[in-house]
Amino acid sequence: MAMDDTRQPEHQTNLENQTNATRQTDPGRRANDTSTNDIHRILLGGMPPIRQTDLMTDDHPVRRYNGKDRKRYSAPLRGFVFAAVFIVAAIAIIGVGSGGKAALPGSGTGVTPDMTLVSWGELFGAIIAYLIVVMALEGRRRPIELAPARALDLVRGGIASFVCIAVSIGVIALFGGYRIVGFNAGYVPWADLLTLGLTAGVAEEIMMRGILLRLVEESLGSWGAVAVSALVFGLLHVLNPDGTLWGGIAIAIEAGLLFGAIYLATRSLWWCIGFHAMWNIAEGPIFGSIVSGTGTQRSWLIAQWSGPDLLTGGRFGLEASVVPVVIMGSLAIALLIHLQRHGRMIEPVWIRRKHCAAES
Repeated sequence: MAMDDTRQPEHQTNLENQTNATRQTDPGRRANDTSTNDIHRILLGGMPPIRQTDLMTDDHPVRRYNGKDRKRYSAPLRGFVFAAVFIVAAIAIIGVGSGGKAALPGSGTGVTPDMTLVSWGELFGAIIAYLIVVMALEGRRRPIELAPARALDLVRGGIASFVCIAVSIGVIALFGGYRIVGFNAGYVPWADLLTLGLTAGVAEEIMMRGILLRLVEESLGSWGAVAVSALVFGLLHVLNPDGTLWGGIAIAIEAGLLFGAIYLATRSLWWCIGFHAMWNIAEGPIFGSIVSGTGTQRSWLIAQWSGPDLLTGGRFGLEASVVPVVIMGSLAIALLIHLQRHGRMIEPVWIRRKHCAAES
């Protein structure tokens, strides 16, 4: 099916005509839209447009809805290839590095040299697998979600994440659940920064947002993708040593929804990696909370936690507190609504197919 790149789907054209008419007669509306876009650009690095050819964004391969899509674009195939390459690459890296694992750092929180080596395997395995999927199967030689020019998004994400965690800690402190009682100058953070920050930030975001969310989005659209990826993200954390059902639900809401919303708003894995890495670093090594029910945690700040588990998070850590669930969950919903109102949510494939067929 040939489609004219210069033509817009009827539903989108009508919507834009109505919007433009409103803007012409309402200067206040026009100024407000401009201000909103400027704020989005400053805070998130811009609002990625939806392509007119297939009603998708540039972090997806261009699709045809006439049954002539390339077989390598199949979402199950790409997911399988990612998993297979990830496993093989991680095992190979761990095997090569096993001879020098004695030189790898451990920590006082139970992070052994073996665990550090596994983290390196997960980290580079995820990167290698992702690049093979997007470059070899999707044919995107320069994936925009990891474009070097957008690496500044790491800083944006890190700053935003630190603010979110600090605000959550502050609210808990106001209710008497958190108090700083000292400073641990002898804390050596390197192993924790690798496992909690770098590996979790990079590998988990590539898997959850770069692979799972993107592939599901091609079928179920943005709303379905963010819901599925959030649910899976939460369930995976139930498997941690001190994982609980509530902890998994909390992470699905406060982190799964928010990380997914951030990706949809930016189409930047750099943003998500910076946000996720700093989330764990601020939560654990800085403020002294257990991270996602993974056990004890040493940190620079020596903190005393007191009060009900619903406030402090208990053995699962800060993420099981109702405070970040409310704060971050509200941010996620607000951001998703913002994207919906500005036409930046991809529709399910059956709707896209219908609109594109009408324009063919």
